[in-house]
Amino acid sequence: MWALALGAGLLCLGVPVAICIGIAATVALSVNGTPLLIIPQQLFSNLNNVGLLAIPFFMLTGAIMDSGGVSRRIIDFSQALVGFMRGGIGQVTIVASMFFADLSGSATADTAAIGSVMIPGMVKKGYARPFAVALQSAAGSLGLLSPVSMSMLVYAYTANVSVGTMFIAGMLPMLLVVASFMLVNYVTAVRQNYTAVEPFSAKKLWITFKEAFWALLTPIIILGGILGGIFTPVEAGVVAAVYVTLVSTLIFRTLKLSHFKDILTRTAVNTTRVSFLLGLAFVLGRYLIEAQIPLHVANSFLSITTSAIILLILINLFLIAIHSVLETISSIAVVIPVFLPLVIQMHIDPVVFGVIVLVNSAIGINLPPIGFCLFTAASIGGVSVEKATRAILPFIFALAVDLMLIIVFPQIPRFLPNLLGIK
Repeated sequence: MWALALGAGLLCLGVPVAICIGIAATVALSVNGTPLLIIPQQLFSNLNNVGLLAIPFFMLTGAIMDSGGVSRRIIDFSQALVGFMRGGIGQVTIVASMFFADLSGSATADTAAIGSVMIPGMVKKGYARPFAVALQSAAGSLGLLSPVSMSMLVYAYTANVSVGTMFIAGMLPMLLVVASFMLVNYVTAVRQNYTAVEPFSAKKLWITFKEAFWALLTPIIILGGILGGIFTPVEAGVVAAVYVTLVSTLIFRTLKLSHFKDILTRTAVNTTRVSFLLGLAFVLGRYLIEAQIPLHVANSFLSITTSAIILLILINLFLIAIHSVLETISSIAVVIPVFLPLVIQMHIDPVVFGVIVLVNSAIGINLPPIGFCLFTAASIGGVSVEKATRAILPFIFALAVDLMLIIVFPQIPRFLPNLLGIK
């Protein structure tokens, strides 16, 4: 266990997460007498899986969408859709963030991409800067629950559950979180007298919908293809990348050949980051299994309670602390192998648990001391983290309520999969 403490100590010193995991795993395995040659072998053998090829293709899809002008069209459509509401620019931020799936593998990147446009826009419309930052930080975490979320894909691989089922299961919880965020924004807008962006116009809604239609069709093609058995998640990534390339070049005509250098570079960097992290996490997982850590954790929790709901609450309290210092993919790779056997032993649906983990992560990455979304949004908005933290508390409360609803009513994430007859 002291090897894990070493990794945690290095993390506190600012050492990259992947390096901390790698050092902790190396020291732990070597102390146990495991030959160090097993580390690179384990790293590459676990990454030598066809299913993981979906990661670079989905990341490529996200990079192409970003460079192909898709972001602007989605924001314009969101504005026409909800801009007439009280606090309209804040509602636009929430809805636009919902449409941006976690294709980069980083909620921080999604927050930065949308926040650079929407935070200045909210401030211009009279929003208090700390609240604008807090709203964008909270909204930036919505991508975790969006269909074709990279975090969902990694969870599905780690927990050995269906990718398509995870994508579908996250849809109702995502809408629940969107509704709760919009309610917080509406109440604040009424109190602070924030106005709408523009009157509702059916004509503008239709025009912006037509302009954004081909972009909005992307997740439908991916989900429909996977659930319909037309192609695998990996093939879905390839189809999506080809589709958004054709749309951006032939229909939008915003994607140029010169853009591909930056697109491919970003895709390579993001893929390497995630793959390196996953590979080292799998090595750490080997140590955890050899040391029987999952068994010890299970016995410890079961000695406290045998109630599935109380158990999930205890796990979530632990996960919030983890998610406040680790981004979602990092925490999934490290923590899920520990808790999943306990979850299965308690007859908790792994798909439902995956949704719970992602909502939990949305809370953690918006909390100090290292809440990634909060720090990113505060940096873009130019406010102190202390002010941003105070402003984000209503959104954290809303997320906590949503999380408890999903824990108490697991039918929420299971409704659509059950309706469609998928497991």
